[in-house]
Amino acid sequence: MEKSFKPGKTPSISEELQVQLNASDDEQVVEIADEFDRYIQTNGLQIRHFGFARDLDLAFFILNDKRIITITLSDFPFLKEADDYDLDQYRVSELGIHWYNLDIDMSLRGLLKEEKILTK
Repeated sequence: MEKSFKPGKTPSISEELQVQLNASDDEQVVEIADEFDRYIQTNGLQIRHFGFARDLDLAFFILNDKRIITITLSDFPFLKEADDYDLDQYRVSELGIHWYNLDIDMSLRGLLKEEKILTK
């Protein structure tokens, strides 16, 4: 495969990328990819809390709009096989949830997509 530029030379880039690179820190370039991203951004959605009930094979995510998204623990082996203590060690962020001890992330976007697929 031939190199796109020679060592020591500055590679050429598109005008669009150059504009983004030259944008000041005050100008944020935000591209909303699809309906899920638009919905999350428009409604300011975030996960607020996480909980689970092993005896019901259930995990739930409470959103800031008071909606509850439920999933089956057994559909997510990394959650089902985790110790209760590890499941309780999580951090909610703007984009989703992270389990410290498991080194696993789940995005709000992914949860919304899963919910939409399951409700069709």
